[in-house]
Amino acid sequence: MSDRVPVYEDGRVIARVKYNKKLDCWDGHNWTCGSTGRHLGYTRLRSGKYVLIHGTQWQGERNHAEVVSPERLVQEAARVGRLDELYEDFPELREIKLPDEEEDTERKEKRIINRAVATAFGNGAHITVPKGLIGRTVVYYVE
Repeated sequence: MSDRVPVYEDGRVIARVKYNKKLDCWDGHNWTCGSTGRHLGYTRLRSGKYVLIHGTQWQGERNHAEVVSPERLVQEAARVGRLDELYEDFPELREIKLPDEEEDTERKEKRIINRAVATAFGNGAHITVPKGLIGRTVVYYVE
């Protein structure tokens, strides 16, 4: 099995990059990007274009990559909670603000906007959130 995957832009293969799973997180059982059998990574081409790498463990599917905007890459890293790692690799992406992101303050205070309650559910947990957060991406910290 090759450790290089094709990079697509506008439906054409423009390069091959080394496979990685830099956007995966440990969910307590597996390394994943939030979806069973799926993985995400990133890199940058010599041309400066950013690439999102899609990995799969599903039969009949193949790993591939796509050229993405810097904003999309930041969004994906934020979705899986890996912004710090992305910023370490590409410090220039710190300039991209997420929608509705608060400006950093000197004190860097944490604000609790809403509380969620986690309850045991099967082998995992069920998180109850306020109705206004349904369908939105929620980032949480465990106290």
